[in-house]
Amino acid sequence: MMRSKVTTRVVLLAVPVLAITAIAMAWSQGVASEPSQNGLIQVHEDFSRDPGWEGVNNRIECSDCPTITQNFGWSPTSYCGAGKGEIGGTIWRSRTPAYYAMPIGRPLTFNDAFSAEGRIVFRRIGEGAVGETGAAYIGFFNSAQQGWRPWSSVALRMFGKTDDTAGVQVDYMTSLWGGYGDELTTRLEGLNVPHTWRMSYDPNELMGNWPDPRLQKYMLAERQTAEQIYAQIKKAEPGVTLDDVKHMLQQALDAGFVRFFQRPNGAWWTLNLDYGKFRGAITVQFDEGPKQRFFLLPEHRTSPIALDRFGIFNFQVYSSPIELYISDLKVNGEKVDLSQDPHWEGKGNRVSFVERDFQREDFGYSPTNWAGDKPGEIGGLFYRTEAVDPLHGYYADDIGRVTLDDPIDFSGSVAFTDGGTDSGMFLGYFNAKKKMATFKEKLAAQYLDDSMGILVTGPTRVGYYFSAQCSPKRELAKVVTGPVFLPNRTRHKFHFQYDPKANGGVGRITVTLDESSFHMDLTPQQRAAGANFDHFGLTNVRRGGKYLSIYFDDLTYTARRPAGYQPVRHKQNIVLVPFPKGGREY
Repeated sequence: MMRSKVTTRVVLLAVPVLAITAIAMAWSQGVASEPSQNGLIQVHEDFSRDPGWEGVNNRIECSDCPTITQNFGWSPTSYCGAGKGEIGGTIWRSRTPAYYAMPIGRPLTFNDAFSAEGRIVFRRIGEGAVGETGAAYIGFFNSAQQGWRPWSSVALRMFGKTDDTAGVQVDYMTSLWGGYGDELTTRLEGLNVPHTWRMSYDPNELMGNWPDPRLQKYMLAERQTAEQIYAQIKKAEPGVTLDDVKHMLQQALDAGFVRFFQRPNGAWWTLNLDYGKFRGAITVQFDEGPKQRFFLLPEHRTSPIALDRFGIFNFQVYSSPIELYISDLKVNGEKVDLSQDPHWEGKGNRVSFVERDFQREDFGYSPTNWAGDKPGEIGGLFYRTEAVDPLHGYYADDIGRVTLDDPIDFSGSVAFTDGGTDSGMFLGYFNAKKKMATFKEKLAAQYLDDSMGILVTGPTRVGYYFSAQCSPKRELAKVVTGPVFLPNRTRHKFHFQYDPKANGGVGRITVTLDESSFHMDLTPQQRAAGANFDHFGLTNVRRGGKYLSIYFDDLTYTARRPAGYQPVRHKQNIVLVPFPKGGREY
């Protein structure tokens, strides 16, 4: 769905001063120190009211938001062919949670064995762009929250393909947001065709030996196709065929030694670098196909997890619906009677609502009270966007011109309230023109020219770090990871300091989160490149991904302003775009 029309609506927030005003107003919302000889001051903002910072594409809404209907639970139907009564229905992808599930008396952990099996049939796959068709989860999870790569879960992600087949991925995540996912080579062919399935977890299963040791030395951590691996093996063993190599790869995948990725540009294989350290395996089988094993990463095996439900829950990224049904169900070896309504717990599973969420930014001033002691803060919803996506943005204060020759200091409080893995955001100093630069190629522009500050992001297996970033030029960007930072809604104090005279005059960044501190030393190349910052505030990250929500309060930050400076206060702008039906464009 092309974004063919973008309109801007000006909204006057419910703040008396803004309701009557011209844009330029006296600077009364913040407190500033007296300018130093070089014009540097420390500005303090408690956000007790809207500071009138500049916002560009930071509030995006749909002009034609659709109404969707979640409609799943127990059904007296027999689509699976196993007799009357089954669980299922129409399940929409949406950030609004929805599930229908059986409570588990004592929450399961990674020290417990558990299993589920049954029959499944797909009645509707969904519609949309490649990779954006319908999807839903079946498995064990925690009812408190789910999210993208669901928190505290072990489940099968069933997702539609545009050729009316369904793919399967195993996803798990700990209660500390450490997650992992592996895709099956299995493709479930055809609509209205029943399939059998089984998923089990054995906490004591150990990885064995390579099924075919010849393959081991050709596998890399980088993605390779079967054809690329075959080309390497054939040099040493001319008699080997491509089918032989594919068989070796399938055996290695079934045993947990390699990973598989199906993408629009092909099928890819990588080596599991931690093999030999694994204990605890998820085993999945469909029909009479191979039993594929997925071992927990070593650091996750001892992490906490609390699985208090088994059932169906929605995939919490917006897009299309999927219609599926399961029957002949056994959970932990016990048959579930579906001939009549089992009266499982339902949340949001039989509702209609206006879907307002999609790949969009929704951050800025907020009258909420997550990060500070009183209402009023900045933050909200941040989506990572592809570099070519024009709907990326920022919310920030004009701080004059500050460079790497200036001492820079900012501090405040933060509360990380919600996060889906593969997400991120930035707080700090940047150049507005460089932030809004147009890119024609689909690159990962995570680190933009002329930016320095705090980056909240991280790999799936960890979750998130509170990191320091310095990027005078994108090719010179440097990030030092700080403490693991979890979206548990806890308030934290933080402090960012840049001393241009430290590190032998090259420059050093020191970041403190609560009682934990770490350093980043700039390189001579970074310092020589220099940087020109003209804004301080929040930006999304221009690298394709998902979403998080985070808030900041009681900020104190360095700016350069002349005596008698009167700031410009900006009105709130909301950008209206057509709802991207069937999935995001970029």
